[in-house]
Amino acid sequence: MSLHFEDYVTKANTWLNRVAEHIDIQDRNKAGRIFRAVLHALRDRLPSGEATHLGAQLPIIWKGIYYDGYRPDHEPMRIRHEDQWLEFIRSKDALAEIKDLPTLHDARRAYEGVMAALHDLLSPGQFEKLQNALHKDIKPDPIKH
Repeated sequence: MSLHFEDYVTKANTWLNRVAEHIDIQDRNKAGRIFRAVLHALRDRLPSGEATHLGAQLPIIWKGIYYDGYRPDHEPMRIRHEDQWLEFIRSKDALAEIKDLPTLHDARRAYEGVMAALHDLLSPGQFEKLQNALHKDIKPDPIKH
């Protein structure tokens, strides 16, 4: 069985490009850091079953990034207020917090962009599960098609 690493890279780049497009960032490194920060925040906010379902839908390279540092026995973060959620996203990557997402406005814009990209990339059922697992105050604005 061959591993088709080029296919893994292509699919990971497709996802990264979609995220970069939705957050309107040309710098792919910055877009990748932001995507990772949001994925890690979602992972740590979701119950482990939901976090696993989300991880299963990611391309193999993003799956590795998503699970880096993950503890399946974790207690989901109890975040119910938008500002607290945005600070949590910012805290997931030191460079993202200082340079990429210096304000809550930047974090909100990035979070909404990543969620719009996930809306495009995940199966409809998985995206709906993700939305339903988030407290109403931290759900992004309705996704525009």
